[in-house]
Amino acid sequence: MASEFHITPDEGLVTVQISEQVDLVEIFETARDLHDHADYDPALPLLVDLRDMRLALEEAALKPFNRYIIEHFGKCRSASIAVVVDHDMNKELCAAVYWLNCAVSGCEMFEDYDMALKWLIRREFATAL
Repeated sequence: MASEFHITPDEGLVTVQISEQVDLVEIFETARDLHDHADYDPALPLLVDLRDMRLALEEAALKPFNRYIIEHFGKCRSASIAVVVDHDMNKELCAAVYWLNCAVSGCEMFEDYDMALKWLIRREFATAL
């Protein structure tokens, strides 16, 4: 599957991986399924891996998609979100991801997966250590 999520409450993390060729409808469905999942907890940190994502932006679908993400993940979360992108991502897509990243509180964008994990650990788990 090109778009999937995993909720691991025992580890205190939610991960989303979007890879291969996808469209906004598939990403929207994954986001909706995650948000509506019985085990989803907005207090768990979220790691979104977009490194292998290939997406053709559809201008007509972008605005409603962004609105949904901001409403359901930007305003209702108490934990941080780390978004990992590929340095080879095309500029238009990278700009769209960056814009959405800036619109969601507690969200940071990274080109390095390990740095994203370290950032989440420092922000979310430092007080528990």
